[in-house]
Amino acid sequence: MKKFTISGLLFIFILSLSVMSCSDDSDENVTPEPEPQPAGEAMLFAIDTARVKTVTLTGVTGTTIVDRMENLNSYISDMSISPDGTKIAYSNYQSVFTPSMAYTREVRVANIDGSGDHVIYTSSDSGVSIGAIRFCSDNKIFYVTQTSFPDLTRTLNVINADGTGNQVLQGQYDIVDVSDDRQYYLINDLATISISIIDVDGDNGAGGLYHNEGIGGESLSEGTFTNDGSKAVIPYKDGNEIKVRIIDMATKTSTTKTLVSGLGSGWISYHLEMGADSNRGVVTLAGSDFPKSKSYVFNLTTGDVSAPFENNDENIFDVYIY
Repeated sequence: MKKFTISGLLFIFILSLSVMSCSDDSDENVTPEPEPQPAGEAMLFAIDTARVKTVTLTGVTGTTIVDRMENLNSYISDMSISPDGTKIAYSNYQSVFTPSMAYTREVRVANIDGSGDHVIYTSSDSGVSIGAIRFCSDNKIFYVTQTSFPDLTRTLNVINADGTGNQVLQGQYDIVDVSDDRQYYLINDLATISISIIDVDGDNGAGGLYHNEGIGGESLSEGTFTNDGSKAVIPYKDGNEIKVRIIDMATKTSTTKTLVSGLGSGWISYHLEMGADSNRGVVTLAGSDFPKSKSYVFNLTTGDVSAPFENNDENIFDVYIY
């Protein structure tokens, strides 16, 4: 789950190193939908520029389940795995500059093996950004579209997984995640290193503050709600450590756990995702001290963090867990 500007200067630099390839873009695959994944088995998926790949627990990329690499301006900025592990929703950005300028901005849904890939939202406006994609357990997808010119506007949407029934919701919140039941929005304030949680029923349906909390540290990255809605999980950097603030949604109390220690002094980016069991997660670190990104699988209950694995593709910065 991501906000809108993840594909900034870092992404442009990464794209310059990418190797262009093409793939068949067929929406008419009638392969039967896969069965839900076995309980207890961790499955990892990674965004590799404009592809989604499976990843082993040792960082080896395996099957490519989505390939949208049409040119050097192709990329996927966000993805969400359905709570039952059978589907994904993801963004697709395409730009073609010759012989004429053309843009595609899409939200797409596919089976977990890549079959049945289809569009549920599309725009040809180059100024449209897509963020905060969440595949909810009722088979609906939440997503936010944003434009910056001539004025900043945000539209909060929910749509069926088959692309029907798009509904525009109230508010223009700059959210990073929505709870599975779409009752709560999570908002990061990067300037004050704090978060706010909005209850959509507050203020007569316009949305009201449910909880806010200063996180501290030097920076924070996009947080997420667990699938069961019991917690909000927010990663942040504090000195030479990556920590996670865990907020209990019922009691509005929080605990802090350290995930990674011994970081260097160079620049760093980090991305956290939680698994379907609402307990296991993965955080991926990239930066000047990392020739390739590293991922750490962790357990919220026990506090255990696995030995990191180095992703074997230099373009992987976002790893997801089911």
